[in-house]
Amino acid sequence: MSAESQAGESQYEARLALVCEDASERQAVIRAALEQIGFAMLAPKNTEDAVERIRRDSYEIVIVDEQYQGSSPFDNPVLAIIRNMPMSQRRWMFVTLLGRQFKTFDNAMAFARSMNVVVNLNDLPHLPAILKKGITDHVEFYRTFRQVLADVGKR
Repeated sequence: MSAESQAGESQYEARLALVCEDASERQAVIRAALEQIGFAMLAPKNTEDAVERIRRDSYEIVIVDEQYQGSSPFDNPVLAIIRNMPMSQRRWMFVTLLGRQFKTFDNAMAFARSMNVVVNLNDLPHLPAILKKGITDHVEFYRTFRQVLADVGKR
């Protein structure tokens, strides 16, 4: 296989995604979706662990159930830490918010919640395609920004 073919097929190779989801059946679906696009899933033990990991480590993908660990959508500590990140750091992260009331790919809702994409829980079977599209859009949107940072040695 040529290097070009490998590069195209392994666009997401060996990357880590933080997944804040309590339900084991949804975790299994999310894990399979992430593995399908070349990501490994890390599931924190609880909210405190998730917040500490986000503060300490960089993740390309973060997937958060709006009701993770019994939170309401408006007092979720994981979402709060992400919303309050400096934009220079936040732009490198693709954040997916899972919810019961969302329309998948509702850009206005994603913007209002400071997320990259929102996904209705009923659409989890389509998560690989949703993530591929969302990540591609995210990379394209920030391509110039990332290039400028690279040019000045900031990333």
